[in-house]
Amino acid sequence: MMATTGTKARQACRRAFEVAFLILLNGWLQALSYLPYRLRRRGLRSAFLCLAPVMAGLDLDSTSRAFATILASSKRQGRKFAGRKMYYDMVAMIEWLALGRRSIAGLASDIQNLSSDSNEDLEWLAAQRGAIIGTMHFGPYALGLVWLIHFHFQNRKVIIFKNTNAEEEARAIERLGNLGANVEFVSPTALREFHRIIKEVREGAIVIIMVDLPPAASRSDGFDLLGRQVAVATGAVDLAALGRAPLMLLRVRADRRGDRIEIGDIFDVAHHDAGSRDRAVSRITRFVSETLQVYPEQWHMWSRFGEYLPSQPGSTA
Repeated sequence: MMATTGTKARQACRRAFEVAFLILLNGWLQALSYLPYRLRRRGLRSAFLCLAPVMAGLDLDSTSRAFATILASSKRQGRKFAGRKMYYDMVAMIEWLALGRRSIAGLASDIQNLSSDSNEDLEWLAAQRGAIIGTMHFGPYALGLVWLIHFHFQNRKVIIFKNTNAEEEARAIERLGNLGANVEFVSPTALREFHRIIKEVREGAIVIIMVDLPPAASRSDGFDLLGRQVAVATGAVDLAALGRAPLMLLRVRADRRGDRIEIGDIFDVAHHDAGSRDRAVSRITRFVSETLQVYPEQWHMWSRFGEYLPSQPGSTA
């Protein structure tokens, strides 16, 4: 009994320490987010290296560590992957914070550190009456939104799909609306709202939607990922077909030399029929799969990986 009590006390102390550490970490990230791009990234890297020994002893993201075994054959490699994933999660977090805190002039300066080899494709997409961009919870995607609006979607209606409306994300979305586009944040739950968005696309709106959400988010399709059968939401295909708009797959990859806007396929879902849908879904799932195979540590959804796996009989996963 005493041993059990002692174990529970140690667990409670450990948990209290982890909570205090996370509070301090969040405050530190908020402070860094006011700095220019290169200073905040340099500060993040330096602090992460200093704090790595402390974080290695914490169970800050046990779920992501568990699923790291999908990508690594040894416990040491799994811990190394978990550490890299934690760093890139903080990169994404600090960019969301910066989006809500930096001035418009500051954001315009920050995005000079992003580049793309596909500007012609983006210029073509921006010239279309309406278009869909399918992106991922990957890399510093918030900064990518600033880049896209500033350079390609001035004076356009931009609709961004998001599942939640947390305070920090609300501030970020509001700031996006100050960049020269008419930005709308949507979380459609009713069929009528989805039809309204389809009409907006036909009238010229640009829609930005995540193509790596768990299957519960919308209509979904399965595919093989690193030997596991998984499924992702594929509502972007239906939106592109019904909106009669091209769909571009895009990711924002963090790089120490400057972040990269990387374009995947660009295609039309010619008809809202099974054959056209299957071909479009195949392109999306291939893009997601290739991204996770090449840059797994920059994906921010590993902690929710269980939601992508098919439910087993009697399972609540």
